[in-house]
Amino acid sequence: MKYLPPEVEEVLSKFRLDREKLQEISEKVEQQMKLGLAQTKGSSIAMLPSYVPALPNGTERGKYVAIDLSGKNLRIMLLHLDGSDPPKHNTVNYIVANHVMKGTGDQLFTFIVNCLQRFLQEFGLVDANLPIGFVFSYPCELLSIRSARLLWWTKGFDIKDCLQKDVVALLEEALEMNMSTKVSIKAVMNDTVGQLAAAAHKYGPECTIGVVIGYGCNSSYLEKTSRITKFDAKARGYTHDDMIVVTEWEEFGKYGELDDILTQFDREVDEASVHRGKQLIDKLCGALYIGEVVRKVLSQLCLDRVLFEGQSCEKLDEVESFPTKYISEILGEEEGVFKACRRICDELEVEMHGTTDYIIIREVCDVISRRGASIVAAAISALLRHLELSSVKIGVGGALIQFHPTYHQMLKEKLEELTPVTMKVRGWLCFRQLFELVPADEGSCQGAALIAAVAERLRL
Repeated sequence: MKYLPPEVEEVLSKFRLDREKLQEISEKVEQQMKLGLAQTKGSSIAMLPSYVPALPNGTERGKYVAIDLSGKNLRIMLLHLDGSDPPKHNTVNYIVANHVMKGTGDQLFTFIVNCLQRFLQEFGLVDANLPIGFVFSYPCELLSIRSARLLWWTKGFDIKDCLQKDVVALLEEALEMNMSTKVSIKAVMNDTVGQLAAAAHKYGPECTIGVVIGYGCNSSYLEKTSRITKFDAKARGYTHDDMIVVTEWEEFGKYGELDDILTQFDREVDEASVHRGKQLIDKLCGALYIGEVVRKVLSQLCLDRVLFEGQSCEKLDEVESFPTKYISEILGEEEGVFKACRRICDELEVEMHGTTDYIIIREVCDVISRRGASIVAAAISALLRHLELSSVKIGVGGALIQFHPTYHQMLKEKLEELTPVTMKVRGWLCFRQLFELVPADEGSCQGAALIAAVAERLRL
């Protein structure tokens, strides 16, 4: 049992959530999900229809391109569907500059088109007229499978002249203005839809839930169209039995549902963010923010003279000086090994540091990571109760799943804790729901190309 000074325990106790509190959060999430399916306003979880009626079934064939704008990265992929497992693909990553993330719509979409042009030239496909799946990982109102009106920005973007506009139309305008080749946008989707499609292609028809835990946190799942009661399928000309729903659960908490678990550090991170009071789940769980929460806690412990023998650490007062990758590096070492922590303290320009400091820093990283995983588990548990499935595979992916060494196990343990031993499945009482968390390593980019293939297969 590791010893922590009382001052450290007092701070960290505010981040520890017991089962009762997590169950309460989960029940509130479920209530908001049901409300979001029933009405367009009034719920903190929007439950947005995607117009995507099916997941890949393995029969799709051909070449497809995906454009994936998720956070600071733009990825473009060429996917070859010829029956090989796994399918062959080529991917190029591009970094979106900060001035583009906060500039104009013309700058953003011209940048995307220029990258696409270079990509197609590299692979000799300028004249191929390939179908494209477009991942646009920001809250949108979907008007069709090829039309999405941007509601608000997340993940550090803030381009005001794009709000309330159709992002597919903006992309097509930029294509027309800047490209000498023709391409066809077959589908637009959230990254969770793309990831779900990739996971379903890999794991089969039981995989009907996708969760992304990256810069932010969101989910999608396959729903019966009849249960989306706010959606007038007949008026929209939608004739399919099923539809993927994007929960947009990162907005949960905007009506105060999480106020009682927010610490002073969370409130400071929210206050300094681009969208104050919004995306609280992202700020509690996402890779874009948890490093900042850890930084603020460590800075406070320095002020309290608990760390570094009472020395100050000016670096810890600098925004983003403790990136989330530090958390992964620290927790990636065996307990009692502190090579990464020692190096990080050197990078923070701390003059004197030792084992006691490393134990405290590691515990802060663990507790704040565990809180985030616990909240995500509470949200997934709510979705499992809503779906009433006897068996389901949940595709989980994103930066924290991919790079955080203990996150997947934390999530699994908490989900097992929160899933009831018995529950109703379509009116019948059954024993523990059989769920499996499966790694969605292929990601949303491959999924977007697969959704473009599904759109072609169904002639949408």
